Amino acid sequence: MNNHIKSLCHQGVIRDNNEDAIKYGFHEPLGFTWMIIADGMGGHNAGEIASALLVNHICNAVQQLGSVKPTNWQDWIVTQLNTANLAILTSAQKNSAQQGMGTTGVLVILENEKCHIGWVGDSRAYSLKDNILIQETIDHTMLQELVNKGAISAETAKHSNTKNLLSQAIGVRDKISVDTKSITINNGDIIMLSTDGLHDYLSEQTISTYLSEYSTNNSLCSDMINKAIANNSRDNLTVGLINIAEQ
Repeated sequence: MNNHIKSLCHQGVIRDNNEDAIKYGFHEPLGFTWMIIADGMGGHNAGEIASALLVNHICNAVQQLGSVKPTNWQDWIVTQLNTANLAILTSAQKNSAQQGMGTTGVLVILENEKCHIGWVGDSRAYSLKDNILIQETIDHTMLQELVNKGAISAETAKHSNTKNLLSQAIGVRDKISVDTKSITINNGDIIMLSTDGLHDYLSEQTISTYLSEYSTNNSLCSDMINKAIANNSRDNLTVGLINIAEQ
């Protein structure tokens, strides 16, 4: 499969800095595509340090694979996000200006007919398959924990003012729990990664409509971001799209 990528990382119109980060690439020797997005948090620009440390770690880890393929991609993803977690935590402990910093993270590896996903936090991965949009990740937020327990409904959580309070993030504690999954991908499918500044301000129907325009809309990412901003997004916004096409 040949994967085509579009992406955009935008400061937004309210924040005075951009704490989001995104990196991606294609590993030719092993024949896989990868993408990582991160949404940093913490004062004094520390959030952007945390997100940069995460995406740079993954980039370096991919390069260090060389010609040796991991025996299990999900295990590799868990290992890399845990390693990055400790690196960010250590950096914060050594620098008082970075104390309290952390970041969300969503990493995907696309190889052959599989997409392997690992995540921590409330940045998301979606898939569009046969014009059906699926949210592949489950947010690590306090409200989602209540939804999981049946204490509140998903609809109540969606409209809460505290929906972005994270239950865990990368770089905050010495132990994290990385969620993973693998999905089948086919020609024409689209994988989308996004931070909450984007997906919190676009309905699933709107996202689906935009993604269906992938092959005809050259300004797709900026159009999505502008729409989220028009819908009152007050955060940084990042979107990464991978379109799976036959070679």
